[in-house]
Amino acid sequence: MSSPPGRADPAAATPSLAPRIARPEQAETIRPFGIDMRVLLDSEATGGAFSALVAEIKPGEGPPPHRHHDREEYFYIVDGSFRLSVSGREETVGPGTLVFVPRGTVHAFTNIGATPARVLEWTIPGSNEPYFRAVHRMQEAGGFDPERFADINREFATEFIGPPG
Repeated sequence: MSSPPGRADPAAATPSLAPRIARPEQAETIRPFGIDMRVLLDSEATGGAFSALVAEIKPGEGPPPHRHHDREEYFYIVDGSFRLSVSGREETVGPGTLVFVPRGTVHAFTNIGATPARVLEWTIPGSNEPYFRAVHRMQEAGGFDPERFADINREFATEFIGPPG
């Protein structure tokens, strides 16, 4: 089917985009900050528009307060229980909860359950997975390096309000 007269064909603008079915067992596995993550859709697959991953968060773990200056972030709680702080508002959330965090909003969460919990996390535009890959590579190349971590945060417009976990 062609586009109506005077309208560009969206597929022509992004010829590399292709439909995908993302199965967790086929996803790339990374471990930034010691968190098991599976990259379901990377930003390259979506022309930079979106990226999605599933993270398994151990009891007591989660990121300290931080914000992203260049992307919106979404969390869907698959299982487990989290204490969530968004812009100073704290709540306990569980399976089926969807959280939207606009860019520039300070947020943090912690698994408050006794077992690992899973969260589906995505950003628009898709810059979460490149960020987590960069942190993963830093740690594989010799552990946590505060100077390199600061560079990664600058590159991906992420600001920690407290010390990283």
